Amino acid sequence: MRIGPHRFLPLSALLLLAASLLGGCSSTKVVESWENERFQGAAANKVMVVGMIKDVVTRRFFEQHFVDEAKKQGIDAIASHAYIPNPTDHDQREELVAAIKETGAEGVLVAMMKGIEKKEGYVPSRLDWYPDSFYSYGFYDYYYVAYRAIYRPGYIGSDKYLKMQLRYFDVDSEQLLWAGNTRTKNPKSLTGTIQAIADEVLSDLRGSGLL
Repeated sequence: MRIGPHRFLPLSALLLLAASLLGGCSSTKVVESWENERFQGAAANKVMVVGMIKDVVTRRFFEQHFVDEAKKQGIDAIASHAYIPNPTDHDQREELVAAIKETGAEGVLVAMMKGIEKKEGYVPSRLDWYPDSFYSYGFYDYYYVAYRAIYRPGYIGSDKYLKMQLRYFDVDSEQLLWAGNTRTKNPKSLTGTIQAIADEVLSDLRGSGLL
């Protein structure tokens, strides 16, 4: 399995996102996925999670929370930073393969942040209704009291989407077995977002019979 040098967006960009989050609903989905139907091997019993993130702190944060969520689901997962703390120490293919195989992992899940996308759109005007408060009125009198309307004018709103790219490899054959992209709308917390991504991705991998 070869993981070559790339330029990765630091996960710390999520912290900047968290400071400017909107009040909209947060949701995470696997928006595209692919699986290698030619693979005839068994499901992996142990998986290594690799966060392709330059910053050491954010890499560990991502991997550990992803692994914690996997363990909640009964999946034996390990974080790569515990075995490969400094990727430059394993910059040769043979060294990297040997380091991963020594852990006993049968599969490797590689996660990479692809960016934050902002979309704007028009939110149409609406009319909200609520009953007037007349504390001295009894039920029958109140029944005939007219409702008062609140008009809310339309406005331009925006949503933010965090996009992640995930790839799952078999350790022995080094084959790509699964590929997926996730999208999180208006993430509200860094930890919650990682957990949601892990939940969606692991569910998809299990559904494909790879875990």
